Amino acid sequence: MKEFDEDTAVKLMNKALGADRRDVDAATEVLDLIFDYYEENGDLDLSMADDDDDDDAELISDYVVKALAKSPAAIAYSREEIMAMVQAELNYEEELLK
Repeated sequence: MKEFDEDTAVKLMNKALGADRRDVDAATEVLDLIFDYYEENGDLDLSMADDDDDDDAELISDYVVKALAKSPAAIAYSREEIMAMVQAELNYEEELLK
C-alpha cells in the first residue's frame, strides 16, 4: 500500500472542480472535514476500505456540508462540488490500495 499524501489529495480534489473554483486552502479544509468524519466513525484505517464508496461519498458529503454550514470554508462550495471533491478523495484512497 502506498502512503497517503495530503498535497496529492488536495490537488485531485481541486481538479474535480472548475478552474475558477479551485483553492488549496478551502480544499484542505474539506479534506480535514473528511478525516474528521473518518475519525468520528472509526474509518481511519485505509486497509479497511469497502465496496460502498457511493454510500460513503453521500455520508461524507452530508457530514462536510453540515460542518461547513456551521463554519464556512474560504469558498462557499455547493453540495455537488463537495460531492465531487469527496469522490476524488475516495478515488485517491482506492488508488493507494492497489
